[in-house]
Amino acid sequence: MTMTQHITASTAAQQYRHGIMGAGLIGGYLAAHLAPVLSRVIPETSLTVIGRGYSREDYGNEMAISDFASDITYHNSCNVMFYENVDECIANGSSGQLDVLWLTVKCTAIEAVVEDIKPLVHPGTVIICCQNGIGSDVVVRDAFPEHPIYRAMFPFNVVKLAPGHFHRGSSGTVMLENMLDTPFKQHMQKLINGFMQQYSNTFPCAWCTDMDALLWAKCQVNLTNSVNALSNLSLKDTLLDRGYRQIIAKMMREHLQVCDAMGIRLPKITKVSAQMIPRVLSLPNWLFPHIAKSMVDIDPEAKLSMWWDIEHHRKTEIDYINGATIKHGKRLGIPTPMNQTVLTQIKILEEAPQRYLVSAQALQDQCVI
Repeated sequence: MTMTQHITASTAAQQYRHGIMGAGLIGGYLAAHLAPVLSRVIPETSLTVIGRGYSREDYGNEMAISDFASDITYHNSCNVMFYENVDECIANGSSGQLDVLWLTVKCTAIEAVVEDIKPLVHPGTVIICCQNGIGSDVVVRDAFPEHPIYRAMFPFNVVKLAPGHFHRGSSGTVMLENMLDTPFKQHMQKLINGFMQQYSNTFPCAWCTDMDALLWAKCQVNLTNSVNALSNLSLKDTLLDRGYRQIIAKMMREHLQVCDAMGIRLPKITKVSAQMIPRVLSLPNWLFPHIAKSMVDIDPEAKLSMWWDIEHHRKTEIDYINGATIKHGKRLGIPTPMNQTVLTQIKILEEAPQRYLVSAQALQDQCVI
């Protein structure tokens, strides 16, 4: 049976089996919404989740969701089957034949994961890459050249407030790369409709027709991530500091030059255009908060993923965010000194025995043009 035939047959039978590889923040937020939606679209189906053992307590029969604008809600997750690794999944009766596999691990784990997931997939398994930054999906495509592989973009940050309670700290719509017009796309459209009908406030979801441009636009916004980590402040307090805003604005201007040289037209993913964001960040302190409030909603205590990586002594995704701007800038002969300065400081901080802050002035002083 060919890949297309397998997909068509599975759709006709409405027996798609979904799995999530990576039980962290995005994996948990996705699972809490996907499990009940799957129950409605495909009754009596289960959702396989594979993650580290300490995450097991997050995946009980009920999961909790909250965000910057909504009260806590409880989601029925009794159809979630949690496993600590692929071997446990297979040993406990799974055939390993997932039809849809959502990869929600960090970019830094992709190379290891592509080996781990091989027993879980068949020739027609659709793999959906949910990573930040630029380039990690290439590793997946190289490992599975015959598989349909798509990308999803999660624009918001997520934190865990308690076991099984995932909190969205900023606004935005989950975007799924547009698929070929096949029966599988019809299945995915049912899921998108389910997300919008059941969870339009906490999991808005839509198709994207130009995922490359969208991910480069998201990468521009994600440049803030590294400065948030270096400031050791909440995201809101980082942005209220004009010195840090100016660092972010300089990195974004370098990023925009690189995108322009590549012929990439960045879509608007905040309420102002990509080109306007550095200008807004450069506004004086008396004006910035009023303008920023109209751009994006932010939880006052939110910290971005790179801050948490440093806090827990984990390798960050800096190479796939600032590093992507630097890499393509070098290829095109475009200098990216502020991105390079920030990347260097994050690398040093990753190896430090304990975290510390790097001031905006220090970053300015270290930047060599």
